[in-house]
Amino acid sequence: MTDSQILALEASMDYRRMPSEAKAAFLAEHPQCELCTRPSVQVDHDHVSYEVRGALCRRCNSRLGSLEAALRLPPGLFQSLAGDLHRALWRGGTVELEQYAGDVAYLGVSVGEFGRRLRAVQGQLVLPYVYWAPVTKAPAIRTAAWMKIGPLCDDAEAERHRARLVASSEPYWVWVTREPDDGVNSPAPRALVVAADSTEGARELHQQLRGPVDMSRHEARDRDFAELAVPVLLSRTLTAEQFRAAHWRDDEQLSATVEELRELLLGYGYMAGWLDLAVRIALEDLAGDLPDARWVVFSRARWHWRALLGHWGDRQGCRSV
Repeated sequence: MTDSQILALEASMDYRRMPSEAKAAFLAEHPQCELCTRPSVQVDHDHVSYEVRGALCRRCNSRLGSLEAALRLPPGLFQSLAGDLHRALWRGGTVELEQYAGDVAYLGVSVGEFGRRLRAVQGQLVLPYVYWAPVTKAPAIRTAAWMKIGPLCDDAEAERHRARLVASSEPYWVWVTREPDDGVNSPAPRALVVAADSTEGARELHQQLRGPVDMSRHEARDRDFAELAVPVLLSRTLTAEQFRAAHWRDDEQLSATVEELRELLLGYGYMAGWLDLAVRIALEDLAGDLPDARWVVFSRARWHWRALLGHWGDRQGCRSV
């Protein structure tokens, strides 16, 4: 694809028409997240019109997507933050939105308008249902054999059915939902889960059915992060801004010494934000001396991070912490 073709596709600002080359070019032109100034890694777009709005880091893109999802009825369940906002509104009648003022401004609405639209969506969640399913080794949200009763007259009736099912001797997951009156006969919980419960012994049975959790892949990733990424991160003096952009906890400060930073990085193991920073440092240090010329694009280099950081280590003579 030529530069003119890429620019033409970018100019259309339609996410559906942007190939990977155009997205990479857009991120290169917008290197900082428009919400928090961390390195941008994802092209943000309106999920209704598909118009490209900017470039965001993973954390902000995920949060923004969930805030958008809170303003429309989902085909299944609300995303995590969207569900949290609706549950808070359902239980207390109010929801704290000031902490998301910057996010909703980016979406082009005020906090007040966002709250009104949130209430309008919740106003459609008028039907109480109670669902229950036998415990299997799969997580409750993936359980296929849901049974249900509803729509029910009111929340008091839903609570009576929930209490009866929770007292059962059978190992059940028991969920109470609020769903729209739109004629959909859903075979599984949808919209808003307002209570998630289980019968006695259900969680223990679930753990037995799952068996030991295979952590080998996570352990291997942590080892590779320690061997390949940590030396890159310790190879230069980091700024407070780099630390804030990479670290997942906002209440921790940049370590004063290299040894303290090494201890922090090895203590947490693999962290996506720190790996992003390591890849960017390696790309800067290597200055085009790459195993594959296509890795000059951050998203591709990030995908091949083991090979890239291993190459950096070979060039620096530094392959371990």
